[in-house]
Amino acid sequence: MKSSSFEPRTCILSVILLTLSAYSFRIDTALAITLVTLIFNPKRTLKGLKISLPFLLFFAVISLLLGGFEKIPTVISLVCIGCLLNGISAEEFGYTLMGIGVPPKFANSIIVAMRMFQIILRDFELSTEALRVNGERRYHLKLLKVLTSIAVLRAFSVAEALYSKGFDFDKKVVRFRKPEVKDYLLLLLSIAIFCYTYPIRSVL
Repeated sequence: MKSSSFEPRTCILSVILLTLSAYSFRIDTALAITLVTLIFNPKRTLKGLKISLPFLLFFAVISLLLGGFEKIPTVISLVCIGCLLNGISAEEFGYTLMGIGVPPKFANSIIVAMRMFQIILRDFELSTEALRVNGERRYHLKLLKVLTSIAVLRAFSVAEALYSKGFDFDKKVVRFRKPEVKDYLLLLLSIAIFCYTYPIRSVL
């Protein structure tokens, strides 16, 4: 089993706090969240932003036309928060869900879905590079066709592999590992950003 970059329990709690903070739609909060994710998870964050660039550019143009510029940093910060979850291995994420009482069938389905998502991202990168090497300029429509075909083939192959290996969706596995210093630091900064965004006075 591949080890996570982050301890799942502290990372999930940090993601919840950062997400709640991001939905305040404050530019300073969004910048703080983006900075934290770049510090703790630089490679995955930059990679996620690169993959999301077409969507972000489209959203930026629409926001500028409709007068919603302040939402652009928030959307960028939400993409960065999603990259934090990508720092958790699918298995450890599922085991953590089972440990907090989530039904094994649902948790194991999440594990499979996360693995499929990672495979699709890798296929997206390989297909994009292949089309660029071939000199394709307007390759977006062709890329969509290629990815659709690959996704269908992947789904059949994964289903066949799970069936042949007798994968049990009802199997419960609870496994935790001790958080490291970086996990505690990430959680503390997430709490700090949340408290800064929603001061106790404003709540009361």
